Amino acid sequence: MDSNTYMGMSSNIDKKFEELVKELSQSNNQEIFSFEYENQKYWLKRARATKSNLIHKLFYKLTSIDILLPVESKSAKESLNFETTKIERLKEKGICTPNIAFKNEEFFVLEDSGKMVNSYIRKRDITKEKMYYYIDLMLKELALIHNNKEFHGGAQARNFIYKEGKVTVIDFEDSFDKSISLETLQFRDLILFLLSLTKTRSSFELDYDFIINEYIKLVPQNKEFRKKLKKLANKISFLITLSQNKFIKKIIGRDGEGFFKLFTILQNLKG
Repeated sequence: MDSNTYMGMSSNIDKKFEELVKELSQSNNQEIFSFEYENQKYWLKRARATKSNLIHKLFYKLTSIDILLPVESKSAKESLNFETTKIERLKEKGICTPNIAFKNEEFFVLEDSGKMVNSYIRKRDITKEKMYYYIDLMLKELALIHNNKEFHGGAQARNFIYKEGKVTVIDFEDSFDKSISLETLQFRDLILFLLSLTKTRSSFELDYDFIINEYIKLVPQNKEFRKKLKKLANKISFLITLSQNKFIKKIIGRDGEGFFKLFTILQNLKG
């Protein structure tokens, strides 16, 4: 295959578009940025290496918590190839992923798919009806991924994009050691998804029991995930207790608070 690939409406390479994206990649040093071409919005994403730091790896060894599973180390070129190949493969399986407009060894360009679901579910005045509308759409796409024997790798709400009643899934650069089972990676996806929901600012508490049950209805082969979530929460109960300390709360910050809030809820799951 040629080092440059264009996947637009025409079978011929759009030279103007190619020239524009190459020019933009030289003049803008951001890793990800948007631009417009012929009334269509696009996103340029540079190739970037993936790896987990030593602290991340150490915490995983100490706790064996699936959410802390270290990502596979890949060069920028390997990461770009992995992500674009996965986007195309998932699309072939009927999963809503963005259209790749252009790619080379340094970056790729995606057609815009709308706004992050985060921008909707984090509104303070969101209604329960709207909240569960977005959660339902995200769960259906996550279920499609899992039912097709795939994993996302970064299944947070920020990686689901909404436009005109449809959710598109993005950000597939993370891969993992081949020895890690698909079940483990899908379980990690679910934890990440649930964790991302703790960051909403709604006036009401989410029903995680209901959300987990809805996921299991859509992905029945993962029905044991409910028990696994509760078991994992009980396993780190000492950390949950420790997180209530005022000094510890200051250290762990808002992300840490969300983590322990979720696992406190998971400890109390029914059944």
